[in-house]
Amino acid sequence: MKHTWLLWVAFWISMAAGCVDQQSLTQEEMENQNRADAVVSAVLFENDLDEAASYNIRRDGFVVIKFADSVPFEKYNHVVGVLRTNPAISGLRAE
Repeated sequence: MKHTWLLWVAFWISMAAGCVDQQSLTQEEMENQNRADAVVSAVLFENDLDEAASYNIRRDGFVVIKFADSVPFEKYNHVVGVLRTNPAISGLRAE
């Protein structure tokens, strides 16, 4: 019984350590995210959409952005175009 318990504890510790390792970012990945975040937040602010969109930035600078239904198509189209041409953003998926 004691050996089984020790095996379970060892198993869960190794699983937890693996999860922590997968969540940590390298310095380069953090820089990619910071550059992309600065661009996205500035573009949204400049177009008065900072409260009408939410976004997530992946490790490589890829942006997933969702706009509120109230955002006019012209503004949506303009912001997506600006973000897609910025070199700090490796890719973009917009909704």
